[in-house]
Formats: sequence, structure tokens, C-alpha cells
Amino acid sequence: MAQVHNETLVEKAVIVADAIASSGKLNNAQSDAFIDYVVDETVLKNNARTVRFRNETLDIDKIGIGARAAVPKSEAVDPGVRRGINTSKITLTPKEIMVPFEIGDTFGEINLEGKSVEDHIIRMFAKQLANDMEDMYINGNLLGPAVLENDILDGGSTTLYVKDSLLALQDGWNEIAENGNIADAAGANIGLSVFNKAILAMPTKFRRNRRNLRFFTSPDLAQLYMEKLSTRATQAGDDAARGNGLMPFGVPIVEVPLLAFLPSITEHITLTATTATSLANTNISGVSVHAIALNAAPTAAYIVTTDYVVDAALGTIARSGGGSAIGSGDVVKVTYSASPQMLLTHKENFIVGIGRDIRIEKDRNIYKGVNQYAITAKISVNFEENDALVKVRNIGSSV
Repeated sequence: MAQVHNETLVEKAVIVADAIASSGKLNNAQSDAFIDYVVDETVLKNNARTVRFRNETLDIDKIGIGARAAVPKSEAVDPGVRRGINTSKITLTPKEIMVPFEIGDTFGEINLEGKSVEDHIIRMFAKQLANDMEDMYINGNLLGPAVLENDILDGGSTTLYVKDSLLALQDGWNEIAENGNIADAAGANIGLSVFNKAILAMPTKFRRNRRNLRFFTSPDLAQLYMEKLSTRATQAGDDAARGNGLMPFGVPIVEVPLLAFLPSITEHITLTATTATSLANTNISGVSVHAIALNAAPTAAYIVTTDYVVDAALGTIARSGGGSAIGSGDVVKVTYSASPQMLLTHKENFIVGIGRDIRIEKDRNIYKGVNQYAITAKISVNFEENDALVKVRNIGSSV
């Protein structure tokens, strides 16, 4: 019955036009139902812990025992020591996001769905919000990735760049994972040797129960592994060809659609004279270089060869000699596509914080003849334990 109740709230009290109050703020039950809705729309719904909060920040307490607890025991003798616990906390600082949209009267009158199209559109925007939130969870980067304006704005420039202000709100899991354990595949294609390297990079105490571990990959990287397995004349090959579950070394693979096969990486790099500076990854592609002041104004990128040179295989960048628009000592924003990457961690090490003060507001602009809507939410992400996390870089992109 609880599931039916939630669906009813989502359908009739949260994202249906007639039920949206002008005050906008959802009550507790509506907020919980909406949070359930946007979480269920993501692939991480069964692999992340969702925390609901109202405060401006949320502290999650951690308790652990960091060293050996047992001591020798002699009969009737106090061992003379007492063991303690280690306490720490994770702080989530939510960022506010909004989905603003309008629905015109004429469109509502002439479309095939009639008045019900408004409810349909609202649900579509709620679903897109779930996708955008998951994009932030995974790909957020406080440095602000440089993207072609057309990539985030219909009708935008296909040659000029802007800062992705949404992803710049906070670091996502892919960026936070840099604080965990790093394994370098050194160009090796996906296979048991890469999975083995990831497992060995995780401290032993976190891999005792492999049933709770997960490899998180892009769908294309998982497909490459299935193709490799399918060529074997074994039961494992037959299973891979049928698309059955993949469990290298007993650890399931979870495909994450918004984890790109060639992930976009942004770094701020100081370029001095013509000295080559190493980036965090090798075998890179699609490099664009900009001033770190890049913002919402469409701007041309610096010109390769004229302003800078890149060694894609080595993952290095340097100023060009003479005539470069980049001054010696300047800090530049370098955005590029890296080789495939993968995360290994416990399935509930991902933490999603979603504020319960969700607003879905409706207003009327009589001069334009439109109904205006705004969905507003606060979100934040982190890992509970960085040491229980392995990020594998520089995986080969072939079978």
C-alpha cells in the first residue's frame, strides 16, 4: 500500500498542474514522494544512500575502530588498557538548482493531448531534473568544465565555449574519487588484469565482503568486457554473449549511463615558458584550453599550436614559443576527454543529500499568455569512506 500511496502523491500532488500551490512549498509527504520519484529515475537508486535534510548543511557522523582491539587476557588480572573508537564526520553542503519553464496557451489548445499536455510536460521536466541531478552527482566539477554553448543551450554557438555553470556548483563523485585510492591501468584494455589491479588497490579490510562491492563503469566499457568474454569457448563466454550479469572476481559490474566512456576532465594548469606540464591522465583527446575566467559569455578557445601544444599520448601541455596569447605563468583551464575510467567501492558508499524544502511553483503571465513553472531543489553528494574507494584511470579503449 505504501508504494501505491507514493505513486498517488507523485502523480496527483507533486507534478500535476492543478495541484501545484502558488506558495510552492511541498509538505513533508509530497517532498518525500518527489524525492523517491527523482531517485527512482536514476541508475544509482539501488547503489547509493539517500539522506533527506532541511538544514543548510548536513553532518553525517562516522564511527570506526582504527586499530587492533584485542589484548592478551590473564586470569583475574585487569589488562590495564581500554580501547576507544575513532569518530569523524562528513559534511554535505547543498547547492540549489532550478528548472524554469513555460507552457503557452496556444500550444495547450492545439496539441493532441489538449489540457492534459500540461501535466505530461511537467512530468517530463521532473524526469529531466532527475537526469540532470545524476549528471551533477557524477560529473560535477567546481573548476567549471568548458563546453560548447550548443551542448547546453538550444541554438547556442557550435564554435564558442562557455563554462558549464550547473556542473560547476559542486564536485561530483568522479572528481571526489581523486581523494580515494588510485590505480593506473597504464593503457591496458578492460579485462581481468584491470579488475585485479583495482581490487588490489583497495585496503584489505574493505574487500573482505565482496558481495557488497561493485565495479561502476560506463555502458560502453562494460560492453567491451562482454565482447572480450564472448569470444571464449566457455560457459562464461556464452553468458556474456547472452548479456548475463558480469562478476569479475565475484564483484558485480554496474553500468552507469551518465558515466561517459571517455570522461570529460577539467584541470587548472600553470604554464611557464615552454615547459611541458603533466595532466592527470595520459592518452587524452578533445583538448580545449581557456582562460580560467571563462563564464557564461561565449568565448573562443586558445588555438592549438599557435598558443599551446599538447602531447596527447603523454598527457602533457605547454605554451607555444613566441606569439602565444597565453602569458608565461598564466593559469589556464584545460578541458579534455580522458581514457575510460572505472570506480570500485561498496554499493552504499555513495551518499546523496536532497533537501526536503522542495518547491514546485506555478504562476501566470497574462501578457505573454503562458503558465510559468519552477521546480527548485537542493542537493549535495559525497562518499562516506574515501579509503573504501578505488578509481582506475587510463584504461584502454579497445577490446
